[in-house]
Amino acid sequence: MRRLVWIVAFALALSLSPLDRWLDGTMPRLVLLAIPVWATLGILAIHRTGRVWSLGNPHGLTGLAWALGTFAFWMIPRSVDAIRTSGIADQLMHASLFLAGAALAASWRGMPFVIRGVLGIYGAAMTIALGFVYTSYSALLCGTFNLAQQRLTGSWLLRVSPAIVLLVIVTGVRSLRAASRRGDSRRVRSGPPVPGTGAVARTPLEQEVLP
Repeated sequence: MRRLVWIVAFALALSLSPLDRWLDGTMPRLVLLAIPVWATLGILAIHRTGRVWSLGNPHGLTGLAWALGTFAFWMIPRSVDAIRTSGIADQLMHASLFLAGAALAASWRGMPFVIRGVLGIYGAAMTIALGFVYTSYSALLCGTFNLAQQRLTGSWLLRVSPAIVLLVIVTGVRSLRAASRRGDSRRVRSGPPVPGTGAVARTPLEQEVLP
């Protein structure tokens, strides 16, 4: 609980500080630093709390839908312009991305491995697609920034995308290993099946206690 209070206090201080205006000052900083920072603060606020919230769905799909919808909305060029020109939109971005990160972290442990993989692939694909759009589009998409900043943002998104792909692979391998260890421990506790019966053999302690 203390960790959550400290992170929320830090987030409030950051939203009112000159550092926030610096993060929003250029398109590369806004897209590549500000947006991930606010989502990361939400993740850190919930991470390691030991809680798994279904958020209305046993597989964590509600938190996943909130996170994906929030990220997609604030990555739209018109939304990026709103963050730069409107203080209200800027504060709404802070709050929504913080909650999106918290919802994603709270739902993560309840998500099946397949959904985690799809989420990672979607994130990598969206990063690559935005990178190509920003670098190859000749027109200015965000009116509050210039074309040079737009292309620089796209080139950095393309540079970051391999790291996202690698993170997806590493996370998938770790999840598979964890699932394998859990399956092995359950088989050890249950004992080997009795040949010819299909039944599970009891451990010596179970044979003494159970009839």
